[in-house]
Amino acid sequence: MKLSIAIPCYNEALNIPLIVTRLREIIVGRDDVEVLLVDNGSKDNTADVLRRELQEGDAIRVITVPVNQGYGYGILRGLEAASGEVLAWTHADMQTDPRDVLIAFDLYKEHAGQKIIVKGKRRNRQLLERFFTFGMQSIASVVLRVPFDDVNAQPKLFSCEFYQEFISTRAPHDFSLDLYLLYQARIHGYRILEVPVYFAKRIHGEAKGGGNWKTRIKLIRRTFAYIFDLRRELAAQQGQDS
Repeated sequence: MKLSIAIPCYNEALNIPLIVTRLREIIVGRDDVEVLLVDNGSKDNTADVLRRELQEGDAIRVITVPVNQGYGYGILRGLEAASGEVLAWTHADMQTDPRDVLIAFDLYKEHAGQKIIVKGKRRNRQLLERFFTFGMQSIASVVLRVPFDDVNAQPKLFSCEFYQEFISTRAPHDFSLDLYLLYQARIHGYRILEVPVYFAKRIHGEAKGGGNWKTRIKLIRRTFAYIFDLRRELAAQQGQDS
C-alpha cells in the first residue's frame, strides 16, 4: 500500500528548506511513500529553492502550477499526479509536522478495507482560535445537517477510490476544499478518524488562510458563501430526486 502526500507551496521559499529536510528525515528508507510538492503559482523564488533543495533519488516530486488558482486547486493538481492507493494533503508552512501524515497512514492501515477518512485534531490552540473554529464548524453543521469538527486541521488522508469518486471532478479550488472533503465523507457514510496534531507558530512567511484578522474575515466570508452554496445544491438535488 503506497501513500502519496500532496503539499501546496505558495510563496513558501523560506520554508522549503525546512520542510524538505524534515520530509527526508521521515521518509528515508521507505518505498511506500511519495511526496508531491506543488509550486502553486508562487510569486517569490519558491521554484528556484525547490530546484536547489531537491536531489536525485529523493522520493519527492515537484508539480508546477504556473498561475495561482487557489489553495484547493494546487492540492487537486498534486493529487491528480499521485500514484498511491492512499492519498493525503498537508501544508508546507511547518505549523504541523509532516510526520503527522505518517501517523494518520498507520491508523488508516489498521482499518484497511473500511470506509474511513483520517484527519488531524489540533491541540494546544489558544482560546480565541478554538472559539473561532467552534463557531465555524457549528454553523456548517447546522446548515449542512452533518457534524463537523476542526474542519481545517491537517492532514487529510483517504483512499484513491474516495478521491476519484467524490473529489476529483467537482471539488472547490479555494480553502473550502477541506470542508468539501469532510462533507462528502459524511453524506456517503465514511467514518472520520482523528489523530492529535500540535499546531506551531509559523517560522517564516504569512498564513494564507487566517493568519491575521483581515485574512481570517476573508476566509469566514468565503466559507459562509460556500456553505450556503452547498446547501442550495443539496436542496436542488433533493428536488430532482423527489
